[in-house]
Amino acid sequence: MSNIAAVVNSCDVLMGVHGAGLTNILFLPENAIFIQVVPCGGIQVEWLATNDFEQPSEDMNIKYLEYKITLEESTLKQQYPLDHMIIKDPSSIVKQGWETFKSVYFDKQNVKLDVNRFRPTLQKALELLRQ
Repeated sequence: MSNIAAVVNSCDVLMGVHGAGLTNILFLPENAIFIQVVPCGGIQVEWLATNDFEQPSEDMNIKYLEYKITLEESTLKQQYPLDHMIIKDPSSIVKQGWETFKSVYFDKQNVKLDVNRFRPTLQKALELLRQ
């Protein structure tokens, strides 16, 4: 664990897709930049992203950036038809319980960033590094 802490503490920027591994932001130095990639999953996933990482980042004096992927950047588009409830209405999946929700939106969803769309987020991170 001390090796992980030392590596993360040496970072100016940490980026990752929403998940438990991002708790390593605890080891970031003040004023580091943290980019959270938020997968598809509606307001439920956005709520988790905000409460699990955005708000704590601010409390730790970490500069927070967020990138919300589109359906085109998600494997959900390949796995389900566009009219499927998983895509149309994530709240209906929430009603089936946390394990079902977690399985669909976190365990079974992969993301592939559109680098052209992601570029402004990286440019903002570079701008923040220069400050």
